[in-house]
Amino acid sequence: MTPGQEFAAKLAELMRQVKAMEPMVQRQIVDLLQEARGRIIAQISTLDPERYTAAQLQALKQSIDRVLDEFRSKATQTVDTFEAKAAQMGVQIVDAPVSAAFGSMSLGQIDPSTLAIAQGYTADLIGALSKTAAANINAAIQRAFLGGQSLTDIIAQIGNALSGGKFDGLFGSFGARAESIAMNEILRVQSLATQGRMEDLLERHPDLQKQWLWIPAAKQPRILHQLASGQVTDVTEPYKVAGEDLMFPRDPNGSAWNTINCHCISRPYFAADALAPTAQHKGVLEDLGISVSVTRAA
Repeated sequence: MTPGQEFAAKLAELMRQVKAMEPMVQRQIVDLLQEARGRIIAQISTLDPERYTAAQLQALKQSIDRVLDEFRSKATQTVDTFEAKAAQMGVQIVDAPVSAAFGSMSLGQIDPSTLAIAQGYTADLIGALSKTAAANINAAIQRAFLGGQSLTDIIAQIGNALSGGKFDGLFGSFGARAESIAMNEILRVQSLATQGRMEDLLERHPDLQKQWLWIPAAKQPRILHQLASGQVTDVTEPYKVAGEDLMFPRDPNGSAWNTINCHCISRPYFAADALAPTAQHKGVLEDLGISVSVTRAA
């Protein structure tokens, strides 16, 4: 394989790994949501809407608070693990294809403080979401009990598990937001790691650039992101996407509508000439009786 082919092959494999991460994250978050919902429903089922007491409702409220605090803790641990993997993958998106094309080099890694800050930010988002969900669920339960609704009606308000790992009711919006936060912040870490590693390699590879790649994974694709796919710019310069300057997909300096639930990738890019064998390399190969030529794509 030519350096260009090696570069493309490694890049394609890493793109596949990035895309495969999303269903894994969703599955684990859904499992945690199912566990929390099941425990809440079990607690509600022990009470009789027609014979409730204030003390019982207070105990139920505290129990729901504990359940969702445990969800927060487990979800944060899960996302922390995936963010660490995403950081490694973000570096590999640069290192693997560049090494394949130009030879082995020292392994890179994301700045530990950057990863810690990102994980702390994600923990805050999940914590705030869990507290809001607990307050909303408790308020709905109290209204239902005061209104004399049946146990079935109360459970329906909390939400039922639906096909495809989704929920309705209050758990529907909670679950969708939890999945969105988890995936968005995991992919943000990947983007940060990729950008940082490309900047690290500029001194060694001054002709290294970056390219925006649209990934068709979102339920509602962003046409302007699709139009930006293939855009090439210098590593230290921003992309122009939907009228904004973004250093990478999910850039925290971008607007929420332009970055949340974005699945695009920023990847390393070399012009064809940069991936062509040098005169020195050709000389060595010719001494070995090997002829090398580079064909440009039409």
